Amino acid sequence: MLTDFVKFVEELFPSISPYTREEVKRSIRQFETLGRHTKFCLAQPFEFLSQGDIIANIPFVRFNEKGEQSTMTAMGMLISNTCDAENDESIMFAPLVPISKIKGDTHAMKSNLNYRLLYIPDANLDDYIIDLSLVNSYSRKLIEGGMKAGKIQKFSSLNKLGYYLFLSKLTVHMMRPEDSGVQSMRTDIAG
Repeated sequence: MLTDFVKFVEELFPSISPYTREEVKRSIRQFETLGRHTKFCLAQPFEFLSQGDIIANIPFVRFNEKGEQSTMTAMGMLISNTCDAENDESIMFAPLVPISKIKGDTHAMKSNLNYRLLYIPDANLDDYIIDLSLVNSYSRKLIEGGMKAGKIQKFSSLNKLGYYLFLSKLTVHMMRPEDSGVQSMRTDIAG
């Protein structure tokens, strides 16, 4: 699955050096050949809010094409940077949605080939996909207060491998180059 994602990123960002590509592929093959299950989350979550943390019982609001509001309570992944989660008034989360509720090719989703969907191939998260297109912001103090009161719980924190998968997927979703047609329209004629 990770090999498919590396190939996908390689095609999106051709400027990635061949050395870096080969190092990532070699690292992934190492995990595959050792025959062990790769972990993407820490054994114990951090005591503080950190980017990529998964928190349980977060309400997510969305609006349909008629402007009607619906709310779902789900686990959420902290999208905001760790520094922002410590200092900013508002922090952002994306929901974890059961894979069974998302239409599409499950293999492509689990290979992280869909721009907006992040799959973390960790045993505790195997049935979920993070939908990076459904980001909501919350008061940092509300989240911290909910955690202190036990109303919401931290489920897990990402380890280094999980964190870099998260960062690369967030980059692919939010900052991939636009197609050449849109880029050519951005040309400043006035110079």
